[in-house]
Amino acid sequence: MSELIHVAAAAIFNESGELLLALRDKRQHQGGLWEFPGGKVEAGENVQDALARELNEELGIEIDLSATTSLIQVPYHYPDKSILLDVFRVNRFNGEAYGREGQPLKWISLADLNNYQFPAANKPIVNALLLPPMIAITPELPRDSYTEFVHRALSKGAQAIMLRAKHLSELDQLKLYLQLSKEFPSQFLIWNGSVESANDAGISTIHLSSARLMQLQHRDEFKGRWLGASCHNEEQLRHAERACLDYITLSPVRHTLSHPDASPLGWDQFADWVSDCALPAYALGGVASEDLELSINAGGQGIAAIRSFC
Repeated sequence: MSELIHVAAAAIFNESGELLLALRDKRQHQGGLWEFPGGKVEAGENVQDALARELNEELGIEIDLSATTSLIQVPYHYPDKSILLDVFRVNRFNGEAYGREGQPLKWISLADLNNYQFPAANKPIVNALLLPPMIAITPELPRDSYTEFVHRALSKGAQAIMLRAKHLSELDQLKLYLQLSKEFPSQFLIWNGSVESANDAGISTIHLSSARLMQLQHRDEFKGRWLGASCHNEEQLRHAERACLDYITLSPVRHTLSHPDASPLGWDQFADWVSDCALPAYALGGVASEDLELSINAGGQGIAAIRSFC
């Protein structure tokens, strides 16, 4: 395997909330595709210093490091080269961005991000920008109590809801999912179920158990947009990468009442696994909304929790 090339890149947002994209020269590797600005980290150089230097050289801006946060790290292996993308979200900068190297730039709405073509290594960055930071997972509830739970979870800061109702038949789960979709049409709603049933029902966002994950050969088996899975060990994590999933949950980070015999990963192990994972990863298991910053600082996408939103 070739030496890993360390690259610092940025998702840069202006005061209007628009995201900056740059077009790669057709003569470059993966040329003619859009990318997130940045460049190679030099030997002995701090990654944030490298980011600031590259963005000044490429765009003529000075980023505010106090408004710059880690977004995701993406190790990726092309046939001819291997890279580690160290990606940051830049929320404030000085100057007016322009293509100092002649590259075309474009400010876009996040809602339009899926309409642009990126190098393969950039897909996890796109997903990380579009995925919410906090997912509320439903506990086992009476059939008529889920609407109330969703209202409560949203009021507590959840931006997505995962319907996990294994005590119901699959048919009742699907009916409940479709009901909640109508009641909360603008919410990011995930069904914890099977690929086959989701395809049949036209569900676009699902989450697989670790057992179902290991049965999946490739993401193309799912017809929808968002496919995630539960991971509890490195074998499952690697399988999720090979199958090209969109995100994962890693658990348990801490001791949980629901799985008292499971050995917790702890934040150090979580961070270690996430640093070598090419997918957005949520911390799950004994975590709460107050742990969101801990997860992000450890390289995670955010947190997924049950009791914190009850």
